[in-house]
Amino acid sequence: MKHQALTSPFQRSLASLFPLLALAFGLTVGRQTQAAALYGATSAGGPGELFTLNPATGAMLTDVGPLNDLLSVNYPITGLAFNPITGLLYGSTGNSSLATAAQLVSINPATAQVTVIGAFNTGVVNSGGTPATMADLGFDSSGNLYGVASIGGPQLYSINILTGQATLIGNTGLTSTTGGGLAISPGGTFYGTPTSGRFGTYNSGTGAYSNIANPAKPVGGAYAALDFDGSTLYGLDLGPGPALATHLVTIDPAGVVTDLGASVNSLDAIAFRSVPVPEPSSAALLLALGGLILARRRK
Repeated sequence: MKHQALTSPFQRSLASLFPLLALAFGLTVGRQTQAAALYGATSAGGPGELFTLNPATGAMLTDVGPLNDLLSVNYPITGLAFNPITGLLYGSTGNSSLATAAQLVSINPATAQVTVIGAFNTGVVNSGGTPATMADLGFDSSGNLYGVASIGGPQLYSINILTGQATLIGNTGLTSTTGGGLAISPGGTFYGTPTSGRFGTYNSGTGAYSNIANPAKPVGGAYAALDFDGSTLYGLDLGPGPALATHLVTIDPAGVVTDLGASVNSLDAIAFRSVPVPEPSSAALLLALGGLILARRRK
């Protein structure tokens, strides 16, 4: 079989640039950086709704939808966490309705559809018979899930992601939870905001809490949620009163707070989802080579 020779100038130019295009494409696919999408869910003072947020300002980007199951039952969410191994999103349900209280659920981040996994079954209830849920959730780098209880003090629990069963790790000595944020750093440090005036760390083996600082609070309430984006710790300050205003912040290891801005009212949970995107330099190279081919074709 004969092969037709490349006779036109454009064909020869394209052939000479093909190796560079292949290199640029390989760099674009092979070299990636991590850009994180920030999700938030409501629980305080109303029904559950899932949002995406601007991590630079806290403002709402999209309203994904109500956190409903297939039967249109709504689930207010007090904690969110993405499994770093599977990428699945998990949530802990609030206690505004006993029918849906204190359960581990999975959530479709594209539609907000909820699937119940199981009850936490901590055995702890308040005087009205409401069971303890998890005020916040956090995964370690190995895909192990943890939570901080909302009732009976901010005690640290490990959670079975197949059944929802929560197992007490140890007692902090604190008797009430206000906020209850939890986040685990890439290095394995468990950070928490167990009450409105505390920011510190949990011992992952014993559950013991060590206070670092009394962090500033832009709206004066408590840090209801924490999560890491890489090495940066974010927090959600949920304010008191009927407005239930929230602010997104960053918190450094010493407990110094930087206020990023107002977020969605009644927000009670946040979680970052990392997604791969092309590295800017590689994508720019690919675009530049494409422009060069067009320019040569015009000539």
